Amino acid sequence: MYLQLPNLMKRHSVLISLLLVMTPLLGIISSAATPDDITIDGDLSEWDSDTLVDIDSNSSVPFRMTWNDTHLFFAWQETDWESVNEGADLFIYLNTTEGGSPLSKEWSLSQTLPFAADFAFVIEDSSYFSLQTYNGSAWVAADQTGVSAFVGWSGNTNTEISIPWNNIGSPTSLAIIVWSQWQDEGNVWTSFPSENPASNDGAETFTYAYVIADRTVEQTPGYTPVVDFSGTVEKMDDALNLAIVFHQHQPYYKNKLTGMIEMPWVRVHGMTEYVDSPGILAQHPGTKVTYNLVPSFVEQLVEYHRDGTADVHTDFARRYWPIDVNGTVTDYPNATSLELHTMQFQSFWNSGWIYNVSAEDSELGWLYPAASRYSEIYEMTLHNLKPATIMDDALLSPQDFLDLQVLWYLFQFSPDYVLGEYQSIEDSTASGRPAHYNQTLKSLYEQNGDYTPADLSFVLATQQSHLANVLPMYSALAQSGQVELTTTPYYHPIMPLLMMDGWTFEDGIRVNKDSWTDDVASQLENGMDLFEQELGFRPSGMWPSEQAVSPAMVQPVSDVGIQWMVTDEVNLAESTIAGGATIDTSIASNLAIPWIATGLGDDGTSTGTGGGGEVAVIFRDRVISDRIAFQYGSMTPAAAVSDFIAYIDNVRAQLLAEGKDPSEHLLTVALDGENWMFMSEFQHQDGGRPFMDEWYGRLASHPSIVTTTPSEFLEKNLTLPRIETIGTGSWIDGTLSTWAGEAEESLGWQRLVEARQALVAFEETNPTHSGLSAAWESLYIAEGSDWFWWYGLDQDSGYDELWDTLFKVHLSNIYRAIGLELPPYLQDLWTNPAVPALPNTGVIEPMIDGIALPGEWDGAAKYDASSVDGGTLDIDSFYLGYDASNVYVRVDMESTPDFFEVVDLDWGPDLSIYFMQPNAINFNEVETNFRTYYGNEILGFPAKKMISFDFNQLRADGKAKWNLFDAQGKIGENEQWSLSGTSNLGDTAAQEVYEFRIPWSELGLAPRYSTRVKVVTSEVNSLSYGDGIDSEMAPPAPAEMILPDLEQWVTLLDIDDNVADDTGDGDYTYPLASDFAPGAGLFDVTHLKVSQSAWNARFELTFGEITDFWSLSNGFSHQIVQIYVDQGDTMWGETDMLQGANAVIHSDWAWEVAISATGDPGAVKSVNAQTGETSAKGIEVSGNSDSNKVTITVSKSVIGSDIPDYRFVIVAGSQDGFGPGKWRDVDANAKTWRLGGGDDPSELDGIDYDPNVLDIVFDSADNNSPDQAAMLGAYNVESQEYAVLTGIEIPEVAQQVYGAKVVSTTATSAILEWSTTRQQGANVTCANLTFSEQGEGLTHTIELTGLEFDTSYNCSITIDGVTPANLSFNTSAEVDSIPPEILNLMVEVIEGGSLKVTWYTSEDATESIEVEGQTFVGDNVALRKNHEMTVVPYPELVALQTYTLTINISDASGNTNSSSVNFFIEEEDAASPLPDESSPDESPPPSGPNDETSDTASIADLFGNLNVQLGLLLVVILVITALIRTRKYQD
Repeated sequence: MYLQLPNLMKRHSVLISLLLVMTPLLGIISSAATPDDITIDGDLSEWDSDTLVDIDSNSSVPFRMTWNDTHLFFAWQETDWESVNEGADLFIYLNTTEGGSPLSKEWSLSQTLPFAADFAFVIEDSSYFSLQTYNGSAWVAADQTGVSAFVGWSGNTNTEISIPWNNIGSPTSLAIIVWSQWQDEGNVWTSFPSENPASNDGAETFTYAYVIADRTVEQTPGYTPVVDFSGTVEKMDDALNLAIVFHQHQPYYKNKLTGMIEMPWVRVHGMTEYVDSPGILAQHPGTKVTYNLVPSFVEQLVEYHRDGTADVHTDFARRYWPIDVNGTVTDYPNATSLELHTMQFQSFWNSGWIYNVSAEDSELGWLYPAASRYSEIYEMTLHNLKPATIMDDALLSPQDFLDLQVLWYLFQFSPDYVLGEYQSIEDSTASGRPAHYNQTLKSLYEQNGDYTPADLSFVLATQQSHLANVLPMYSALAQSGQVELTTTPYYHPIMPLLMMDGWTFEDGIRVNKDSWTDDVASQLENGMDLFEQELGFRPSGMWPSEQAVSPAMVQPVSDVGIQWMVTDEVNLAESTIAGGATIDTSIASNLAIPWIATGLGDDGTSTGTGGGGEVAVIFRDRVISDRIAFQYGSMTPAAAVSDFIAYIDNVRAQLLAEGKDPSEHLLTVALDGENWMFMSEFQHQDGGRPFMDEWYGRLASHPSIVTTTPSEFLEKNLTLPRIETIGTGSWIDGTLSTWAGEAEESLGWQRLVEARQALVAFEETNPTHSGLSAAWESLYIAEGSDWFWWYGLDQDSGYDELWDTLFKVHLSNIYRAIGLELPPYLQDLWTNPAVPALPNTGVIEPMIDGIALPGEWDGAAKYDASSVDGGTLDIDSFYLGYDASNVYVRVDMESTPDFFEVVDLDWGPDLSIYFMQPNAINFNEVETNFRTYYGNEILGFPAKKMISFDFNQLRADGKAKWNLFDAQGKIGENEQWSLSGTSNLGDTAAQEVYEFRIPWSELGLAPRYSTRVKVVTSEVNSLSYGDGIDSEMAPPAPAEMILPDLEQWVTLLDIDDNVADDTGDGDYTYPLASDFAPGAGLFDVTHLKVSQSAWNARFELTFGEITDFWSLSNGFSHQIVQIYVDQGDTMWGETDMLQGANAVIHSDWAWEVAISATGDPGAVKSVNAQTGETSAKGIEVSGNSDSNKVTITVSKSVIGSDIPDYRFVIVAGSQDGFGPGKWRDVDANAKTWRLGGGDDPSELDGIDYDPNVLDIVFDSADNNSPDQAAMLGAYNVESQEYAVLTGIEIPEVAQQVYGAKVVSTTATSAILEWSTTRQQGANVTCANLTFSEQGEGLTHTIELTGLEFDTSYNCSITIDGVTPANLSFNTSAEVDSIPPEILNLMVEVIEGGSLKVTWYTSEDATESIEVEGQTFVGDNVALRKNHEMTVVPYPELVALQTYTLTINISDASGNTNSSSVNFFIEEEDAASPLPDESSPDESPPPSGPNDETSDTASIADLFGNLNVQLGLLLVVILVITALIRTRKYQD
């Protein structure tokens, strides 16, 4: 019988009829005609030349076909089907009836056929070939009787196939397609007819086939006609519904009060991505898409074209450009230098494809003149600058600058739009809007620079007028039914957060707020109103901002008429159904279906009564959605679309396997509408336009996928499953942590809460104020998600300070609109620090006694405060200084403590010193205060600490205590301070002046840290906040203190790592871009040194190569380094590495702290496993391209104090500013911006299991070090397993000499000091002189005597087996003969008979005390000026007697002096109260009265000695701990 032409062939019925007529004629062209008899034996001698149908041009494979009355024969040559290298499979598909499948059976990939096939023949190798048939739902084995094949192999590459006609239904007519594909990848490498694609690039869509119109008529097989079946394949009845939802979003950049749009992104993308997507879609009417238009985006888009609103860029470009008589520019427009540099830098914020246009490009070649000029100017400037370094670039010449401006705006048009390719969507001219095509604009693209200001004005005006065409393109498509348009709350707020009654998240900071239900309602209603106003109808669908959902937000959404909304699949997994069960999203039928979500009823539950509302919710498949944004840009369009279709078809297959009807299911793909087109790899691929064209086109024709819109699907009125309680979360990790939970984010919320409280309170008393509407509008803007998105370290734009500024603009507008004073953090109060009258010149060591002794404050910074009259509490001046562990403050006031004792005042005095949060650079510091405690005056910096002099603790001798208060931030109406500590008596004193000694640690300070300081005096009525008047605040601008680098470093580990092992699992390869030259060494750690000081741990990593190609702020560009710190066995150790590393830490090495460092300061952070807190504080990162070294210094407050006891996993990889966690991905094959040699993401869950780690640090000299390649290669994509990593331990610390320095020199002597990690003596050799030091303790001091005056000496400190430490110095040319002065000698009798003796010397001096015939010796070399010794006389001094104590001192030159003081012992202080009460049987103490020193004196001396502080206090305690510790990890 004749084949009844199936539906797919109806369009070709005329051609088929013609073939039926011509078929007899085809047989007379050659003497060889069917029927042919073929023996299946691998010998092709029976095959006449006219059976040759075609030869593949790519691989030279001949394909033959013929038949007889009983069998259909095929022959294939030149392929060894068993070859491991070739690994090919052969497929032949036949269309014989009206039934069948338009999809091939899935063998790695499923290809799209040009017809609905009934039968297929497949060869895998000689062990498997089969005839298959489609049974209506699946491909299954057909009748194999009589089917035979000779399968080609290496000895005979001929293949012959014989299929009985009876086995395929004995058709008269049939269509045939043949191809071969790789066995593993499934890519087609050759196909017949050859008009079909064989791109070797993923699943194919075939449209051509051979048609045998009547096999019973004799004919020549070689002339079998080829028919184009394009557009004839209909959608399958059980095709899967697919919803594609694009989110077109921009934050609200406009300043409501000034009218200026502060960022240009709505306009920049308005005529590119926002027209390309609907424009290309319209060319494929068979594909449907949903676009979500955010109202804040819509409003700004309309304002640009309707009102001509300026933004910061167009305001600059529209300024007057000086020109000559020929119209040529002669100078820059009127602008500041900063504006010019900023515009020059920001005018390259464009897609990367623009700079690489080729003149030979068939699509884009017409752009080459302008694009090449843009690229030329790009190469003339610097890039990767930050606001702080924006001035580092040289300005272009005026003409180059003007060309740059024209090109910047010119390439903000889509080339396809300019050519008029999207005009078919709607007739813009009929509505008075411009036609898309613009010849003048096109001619500017065809010009290679030399633009004029008139050209710039034309481009700007054209852009403004054409922006009017954007929204009508969407409206027209919506009217045609090809798209559905939806919306979002007006300013894109996170509704679940607005609905919450406050929270405490990972940072532990409480955000106190009420549920802002009214704000959510206003944002929703206002958004719906604007949408209707501009687009003509109210939408029925919604994309909740950031897809953030919660039970509480369902009802407000339902109340405005929304019928459906979209969120992420992770939120479905967190939802529950009746009975409390969770939902398994790995089951296809659960994810690929809308669910009905119910809001909270009156009882606060989703199951209660009294409202709640219902909304259908579609849940996006995050795997395939994210592939578009993060993977497809690095693939060819054909391969990317093939992968996409294969994924959707796989979901359909899963549904069929469940017994479900795919036509009753809806799979959702949802992603940002524009970001993926210009921020991912698509920016280098013509902005994603080729991909969209391929994607939309193939979806329209693919038979098993029906694109639809959510509303259209819901019209099916299917019975949908119900959610009892929808999970709370967003599309970012299923949480709300991107917008709340980091300190910066909490601070932003606290400020938003404060502004709202102020507005509500104002409205209650001023309900008719004209500014209320503007104030509420600015509040709603500030509630937007984007400001909080960029706060914290989880997201980094590189320019977060711009977003911070804009958020503060919106907050400020709330206060300004109703005339309220701005909070301090919104005022422009950050100033340069005050200039001291005398600068800081070095370390000081004042005696804290309230007396300004001569010279003791020399070296401190002095600030003059005489310009302000503080009345009774007037400050004349104050001093700031430091030593190795303390900050010193001296305040000189008119009113001394004596004054307050004799004057009757109705108020009390207060003297407080405010210290800024260390290293703050603006007001964004959490839990800080901005006002003084009593007078509430603005400090001008975020204060963290307040030191307050305690007048109630002041003693008669002037000694007192200070109280330490920590800022808590504003809680309720007032800023809060909490008392966190009180000093020891004597840490402050007041007599003639007020003096303070404050440990660095109490202020959170460390070497190289900075802080700002203000001294405030107040008249106090009570201790309550605000109950006083500030008398003076000095200085007017804050004083600034930058602490010196006084660290002494001990090396803990110094190892080499294997060279040239930056290949991950052994075969990783570099990206293809030239940016990664020289292509080796960039990620290869070759050496590691780990050191510690008293404050910090330091990691120095040497790389094979550092180029800093992108000029990042930290001095290196390509590398990312992460350090995972195992502090020992804790309950909170983590094994998951930070995002993007794609590996895990072994459970035995679970980390408590992780450090991540890149060349971009914004990406440097620490993560605490116990709290989840992420912070950039306490980490310094620098790189040096000369030494190829990256240095990471981490505060012990971050990493922990017991560095020698810790273990470390240290890894390196490639830094990618747009990559997950700043890691560059490794794919199976290297691409322009991706590494190769790994694996692509899992087909099962879309997760990357191949590590992005390129190098792990191990000791190359340790034979027991793990095999890095084996460790990193232990991942398994199929079983979804990550590689498991371990690291390095710190060995016992070896003897080292460090911290060597020259303390002082005279004409004939010198004092040297050094530290060691173990007690050991040393020899000091200076020329022919050798001095021995006995090695007691870990800090060593020696006086070298007998030196020549005015002589240079080079000395070596030598210990056996240790590298010597070398010092150089010159002896003085002048002989010192002046003895040191002794000042302020005081004796304090301590209960029990001890004597605390303090004095000050005018220069460094030795220490010796005589009392009652007993001598006590402290320093026997001249080391310090400020002296303190505690001695215990024996025999004990009895009570009620006066004694004389004498101090004997000597300076380094041997000049001596002495001074005496009398003291009286009260009865209660004596060891033996009265002479006659002492016991005759008392035993003597361990050391006699004539011992050179006592234990008490020695300890006191150590802690009072400045130089010893640098050794003993800073390092010794830590080193001793390291040396005597019990290692946790010993076997």
